[in-house]
Amino acid sequence: MFRSSAPRTHRAAGPAVIDYRGLTAPVGRTVGGLAVVGAVTATASLQAMGSADAATTPAPTHPATTAPTSPLAGATAATAAKSLAPAAYSNVKLRYGARGSAVSELQRRLRSHGSGIAVDGVFGSKTLSAVKSFQRSAGIGVDGVVGPKTWNALGSSASTGSSSSSQPKLRSGSRGTAVSTLQKQLNKHGAGISVDGVFGSKTLSSVKAFQRAAGISADGVVGPNTWSKLSSSSATIGGSGSSSGSFNGQSIIAKARSVKGTKYTWGGSSPSTGFDCSGLVKYAYNANGITVPRTAKQQTFAGRIIPQSQAQPGDLVAFTGNDYGHIGIYVGNNQIIDASGSQQKVVERTIWSDPHVFVTYR
Repeated sequence: MFRSSAPRTHRAAGPAVIDYRGLTAPVGRTVGGLAVVGAVTATASLQAMGSADAATTPAPTHPATTAPTSPLAGATAATAAKSLAPAAYSNVKLRYGARGSAVSELQRRLRSHGSGIAVDGVFGSKTLSAVKSFQRSAGIGVDGVVGPKTWNALGSSASTGSSSSSQPKLRSGSRGTAVSTLQKQLNKHGAGISVDGVFGSKTLSSVKAFQRAAGISADGVVGPNTWSKLSSSSATIGGSGSSSGSFNGQSIIAKARSVKGTKYTWGGSSPSTGFDCSGLVKYAYNANGITVPRTAKQQTFAGRIIPQSQAQPGDLVAFTGNDYGHIGIYVGNNQIIDASGSQQKVVERTIWSDPHVFVTYR
């Protein structure tokens, strides 16, 4: 676990609270501004923004009351939007509820990265989910808002089309022909899953099982390294598309219990140096052949978030405060093992009242 604030006590009175709000709540409906390229009149600028910036307020349908003052002033919003170079979209901020040609360009780029969404120019719930999925896979802030960082990571639809169409980055929730290709490749390695173009739980389990068998990071994200191994490695999954044979929750718990009482050290990940919360998770999981990222937030989103009713011993409990700032190993019966900053050691204790979610790598 890495953080800039001092460790704080997580205990609080009251029943445990499961927090799923931040995972699905819309981020709002307003749209940021666009820096219009070139010298144009105020009227032409507004027209370009009406389409390229995808504002949610419809443009007025009545004619202008003043005569155009430049050749561009009388251009339609669609014409102005078409004049934008691909790089200009990096200045367009989009979010849920936006509409227009910039949204269509966003959807085309998302499709080139493996999303199966329609290109309809409407930033609805499916586009929001695709944006968040891409942001997670790209390692940038997962807020559903498309600003310069997201545009830059997406690249241009023209330049990414040829390379990403054959090897797009895929993760849980992706849909389309690229997922079907992935499923066929996994079946060649013994997965035995349906080829339906939907990256669901069985495909996720198969990906992680293959990644472990191929000796690469088992994060469930299909990037260049995984695509390469699917083509070149002889690693086999072992059938049924399930990694449950590689996931032994009791063995993970036993490994964590073996270091109970070890001192808390911020950034620590071994008995000799001490542990922080994510360091303990990495230590126990790695000892059982499961590769996880280093920080608590990364460990949360590299796994699969599940309801408490599906949680099993060995799964993780991630506390959502401080931007997913704490994590522990679920023991069962509302208990976890974690490296506690407040108690300054590895402890086994009851889950407290801070909002949290359950995460599995099964």
